[in-house]
Order: sequence, then C-alpha cells, then structure tokens
Amino acid sequence: MPASDKPSLKQVLFPVEERPIFQIAQTPRQADLFTQGTAAQFEQIPRFKAIVDAESGHVFAVVVDSYALVPNAIAIDLGKQCFATIFGADAADSMELFNVVMPRKRSFCHVDFVYRQGAVGPDPRDLWLPFLRITNSYNRTRPLRFDLGFCRGICKNGMVFGGQTISYRYLHTYESMARSAEFRTSFVRWGDLSAAFLETLHNLKRYFVPRALIFPLVCHAFGIRFGATDLAKKRRGQQLREMYAQITELADHYCGELGENGYAALNVLTDFASRPLGYFSPDAVIDSLQKKSGEWIDAFPAAIKANSFDWDRYLDGYIAQARLMEEAGT
Repeated sequence: MPASDKPSLKQVLFPVEERPIFQIAQTPRQADLFTQGTAAQFEQIPRFKAIVDAESGHVFAVVVDSYALVPNAIAIDLGKQCFATIFGADAADSMELFNVVMPRKRSFCHVDFVYRQGAVGPDPRDLWLPFLRITNSYNRTRPLRFDLGFCRGICKNGMVFGGQTISYRYLHTYESMARSAEFRTSFVRWGDLSAAFLETLHNLKRYFVPRALIFPLVCHAFGIRFGATDLAKKRRGQQLREMYAQITELADHYCGELGENGYAALNVLTDFASRPLGYFSPDAVIDSLQKKSGEWIDAFPAAIKANSFDWDRYLDGYIAQARLMEEAGT
C-alpha cells in the first residue's frame, strides 16, 4: 500500500475460503470429451485443500486438511487482546489504525495499531507512538505473530523492537481462538520498556555521527553489500543508485534538521525502512528492515560507548563500498 494512502481495515478483511482440490481421474479419449463431458473425469484429492481468495479466485496455498486457516479478522481480534495485555485492560478501546502493508495479491499483511496515550519523545513536539503490529499470511510465508514497535508521529518513521518478544497460545478453532488466547511478553512492564526507549533517544542525540558516514552506516545496519560487478549490472545497478539517492536525500534532511548525531541516523534508518526504494517488492521487506532498525538501536549505543570504538572497524568495509558508489556516480 502506498505510504500516502489512508489505511483501511477493509483492505485486509476480504473473504478467503478453503476449497477441495480435484485431479483428473483418468486420461479420457478425445472422443469421450464430446460425448460424455468432462465432469466425470475428475475426482477429489483426499487430505488436501486450497486456500483461495474468494473474490479473485487466486490460490494462495495448498495445505493438508488438518491445517487451520486464521482469517485476518480473527488475527485482528487476537491483536486486540494482545494490545490489552501490553498496555492495560482498557487500552484495546484506544487502538487506532496506523498503517496497513499488503501486496497486490493480498497473500500477507501487516496491520499496525498505535496507542497514542503511550507516546514518548525527546521533545514534546517530537513524539514517538508505540504500535502493535499484527502479521498474518494466507500463503504460509509468515506465521501469525505480534510485534511491538515505535513510530515517529510527525513523519511516520517506524521501527520494531529487536529484542522484545510476544508469545501466545490458543485453541486452534474459529470458535475458541479469540476466547482462549493467552499472551506473554519478554518484558515485565510496558512502562519500563517505554522509559528505556526514551533514554535511548536522548542518548542518541549525544553521539556524534558524521553526515558522510550515514550511507555506510545504513548499509551496515541493513546488511546491504554490493561491489563493482553489482553496479555494472543494469537492473541491480539502477536499484542501488535509487537506494543511494534516497538515503543521501534523507541524510541531508535529517542531519540538517537534527544535527550530525545518532538520532538523525535513527531517523534515516527508520524512514528508509518504512519507505524503501531499490527493492523488487518493497512491501515484502518493510517488516524486516524495521526489525533491523530495532536491532540497531539496541546494539549501536553499546558499540559507540566502548573506549575502543573506531568507525573504520565498526563499519568494516562499508566505507569503501560507499566510495565505490560515489566513484561510479549516480
């Protein structure tokens, strides 16, 4: 979904069905096709079924008949219970839809709900809102899961906590799923986690991060590796140049607004993670990039505070990679 579009739950609440699968029972003679028709030539395949988009007819997956489909509507109901577990019993009534990410074939979705009452920030004019991400898929590429993150209110940059987990269990039937759900978090209290995040934001403002190192830092955080061979390829080279141009523009913007520091670097990371260029399917990588942003915010402060910290060692070849991009031109 384009970032400029207003999200709507209607996008993800489309009908999905479980349908039987048939195979050709025998190889009919061509003459029989005209005299007998084709209906009698097929038989149902036992122990398997198809998960189908009821509106388009697109088949998401073929699964065994014991597979329990979790519709997006049920996933969101479970998310409301998870929301209450994290933020308090009355918080579910304050859930506000923030964002929906779903590819055109609708095979998976990420649905984010923010909790405005839990906003924190280094400045009253610069608040970060906690959000709960509900992830579900119909093609079995992503298990049902719930993740906690923060988004910057004034620009919707998002990150998902790297080291915090939300586990759950429930009886896997439509009737009992939502009623029987039990959620557990790896953190004891939401207030403690929120306070630690706010302290990290303040600390990031104190760490000097040169503007010239923002691009290699982003590549380091997201594991983006390339060489001269990649730049020489038409399609891959174009993707890398688009990525470089976007990150350069973001670095200029945030360093100009916030200064050359770790907080500006965080905003470049989370802005790019939320609206990435240079990927074949941006929707498919947003969740992964936002989680890597969360991992970076955990790891970077510890690394830069060490007496032995050195940018060349920390970025480990990414600086040379950035020079290669500059020499190749954009």
